[in-house]
Amino acid sequence: MRDAWEILRFLETEPTAREYLANSYESRGIEHPNRHAFSQCTRFVYTWRQARSYYEAATHADLLIRPLLLFYGCMQMIKGCILAIDPSYPSNSRMLQHGVTTRKMKKSPYRLLDDEVRPQKEGLFAHAAQLFKLFPLRERYKTDHLFASLAEMTPDYERIVGASPWLPITQKEKGSVLVFPASAQSQGPLAYSADTLCGYLNRLAPPDSVAFEVLDRDQITGQSFRLQGSLDQLAKHSLFSMTRHGDLYFWNGSESDLPLPKWATHYLLLYLLGILCRYETEWWGELVLSHTLSELILIERFLQLHSEQFPALICTQLSANSPHCLS
Repeated sequence: MRDAWEILRFLETEPTAREYLANSYESRGIEHPNRHAFSQCTRFVYTWRQARSYYEAATHADLLIRPLLLFYGCMQMIKGCILAIDPSYPSNSRMLQHGVTTRKMKKSPYRLLDDEVRPQKEGLFAHAAQLFKLFPLRERYKTDHLFASLAEMTPDYERIVGASPWLPITQKEKGSVLVFPASAQSQGPLAYSADTLCGYLNRLAPPDSVAFEVLDRDQITGQSFRLQGSLDQLAKHSLFSMTRHGDLYFWNGSESDLPLPKWATHYLLLYLLGILCRYETEWWGELVLSHTLSELILIERFLQLHSEQFPALICTQLSANSPHCLS
C-alpha cells in the first residue's frame, strides 16, 4: 500500500498532475490535451489528496465506521481514473450519484450473503463501467457472488460459506506451463476435454493478450497447457486471478456468471457495507460488537484486502494511461 501511495503522490501536485493528464489525453487522441489538462488539474489534484485522507483515516477507524471511509476513498479513486481519460467529467449532476442501489430497509431476519446490489443506468458506477468497457452489466449482483468472485477471499469463503468457483492452478517452467487439477469429479469447465477447455480459454482471452495450447490431455492426473504470453497479461483474462502472493486461480464457474473486474466488485461491496453502517445500525452494531455472526470474518478480510490492494490496482490502471509519468 505504501508503494502505491508513494507513486500516487505525484498526482497531488499541479505540475506533475498536469503533465500526467496532458499525456493521458494526448495518448487517447483527445483534442487540445494541454488545455483540458489545465482546466481539470485542480480537481484532479484534490481528488487524490482526498482519497488518501479517507484511506489514512480508515486505518485508524473503528470497524463501526471503517466501510464508510473506505467507500468514499474508493469513490474518489474511481473519479480520479475517470478524470484521467474523460476531460468532460462530470458533464451533468447525475454523474455524481453513486450509480448503484440496494434496499435500505432490510428484511428481518437479515443475512448479508442473501442481499444484493443493483447497478443503475446513470451515476458514477455506470459511467465508469462504460469507460472501462464493463458490459453487459447484470440487473443485480448478489453479495454471495461478489465475495466469491474475489480469488483472494477463497480460503475464508470456503471455510464460512462453501465451495468456491476459484480453483488453484499449478505453474511450471516459470509460469509458461499451467497445470489444471484433475477433473474426474469436477463440474464446470474443468469437466471439458482438454481441447474444448483450450478453445474456451482462448475464446475468452482479451485481444492480443495470451493464448493456450494443449500439452497434456490426461484428465486423471491433470491437464496441462502451454501459455503463450506473460503472467501479467494472463491477469487480464476474466477466467484467471493472481493473488498478491503469486498464487494463480482459475474460475470454474459458468460463463454466464463470470466475475466482475476487481474495481467493480470492491465498489459494489463497499457500497453495501456503507449502507449497513448508515441505515442498519442495530444489525451492524451487533455484527461488530457481539462477534456472533460469521459474516464478520468475511467483512474484516475484505476490508483489509481492499485497503492493501485497491490503491495498487488503481495505480496500475493509471500507469497504463501514461506510463512514463508514473514509473
